[in-house]
Amino acid sequence: MRTRKKRHLSSAGFLLCLALLIAAIFLCDAIYRAFFQHMEENIIGTGGFSLSSNSNSETDVTTPAGDGESGVSAETTTPNGTVLELSSTDLANGTLVNVDLSHPYVGSQNWTDFSAVSNENVRPRDTSLPIQAEITSALGELFDAYAVDNGYVNLQINSTTDATLALYSNSLPDRSTGYGFDIGLITSTGEVVPYIQKHNEWMMQHAWEYGFIVRYPSDKTDITGIAYAPHHFRYVGKVHAAIMYQNNYCLEEYLQMLQSYPLTSSGFSYSDGTQSYSIYYIPADASGTTTVTLEENTIYEISGDNRSGFVLTITHNAASDTTTAITEETTIPPV
Repeated sequence: MRTRKKRHLSSAGFLLCLALLIAAIFLCDAIYRAFFQHMEENIIGTGGFSLSSNSNSETDVTTPAGDGESGVSAETTTPNGTVLELSSTDLANGTLVNVDLSHPYVGSQNWTDFSAVSNENVRPRDTSLPIQAEITSALGELFDAYAVDNGYVNLQINSTTDATLALYSNSLPDRSTGYGFDIGLITSTGEVVPYIQKHNEWMMQHAWEYGFIVRYPSDKTDITGIAYAPHHFRYVGKVHAAIMYQNNYCLEEYLQMLQSYPLTSSGFSYSDGTQSYSIYYIPADASGTTTVTLEENTIYEISGDNRSGFVLTITHNAASDTTTAITEETTIPPV
């Protein structure tokens, strides 16, 4: 009986089989990716009313926040961009709300108090004083800088939303927002006395660098309707504070100026030397819902003006200054 020889695969044959196997694996992977795998988008929005989102899904909806939080009525991210649906309620939210006796503050109150602030340079009269939570970090930066320049802190946060127990009994509508504070001057004996501008020029000259403005300046009383209040500082954000300071605008003048820059324009352009910004004014839609669509990868902030519209601030990417904003009808050209 003859014994059959075992056949061994040659080196060339082995390599051919291996190549065919690898090709089959890649083919299967390609088919899986094409028909079964869900491809993700990378849409980034950093936005208004204390809202932040960084979504890696094709659809992500932010619904209205509950009491104590503020949020855009609806933010939806899609493969085509980020869609904001702003309600009439949103007009009262944001750091640029303009409050007076005819337009009281009815926005969200994301309160905290100074018991949560451990910075020793921030010296409140009482740790229970309420304030909007989003400005505590900026407050710390402001008073840290003051301490460095002055050598010590001789300023006290005397009141925020209520002045009944403070140095100043004058009625300031802006206090109700929680975005401001009144300061008193701490004397060498430890007594706290009313703040007078000539006793401390630093705050007047540098508060804007940290996002704060003198809400009721001495030369704007005919516009604000409020007497000069050198003790009351209001947070509006660093970009807006810088523009207001450099152009000597009070809040009313600034918001009026921005109305000349609708979405159909190239926007109000501003650069701090490191980052560039485009700012637009969006009138509220009479329907009660204002829809704005932002292009993919837009970094933005938005605030109501407590009147008739919204201020949209777009931060341009340093690497690619082509971020634009669009509405359903209008595309804004790159700045």
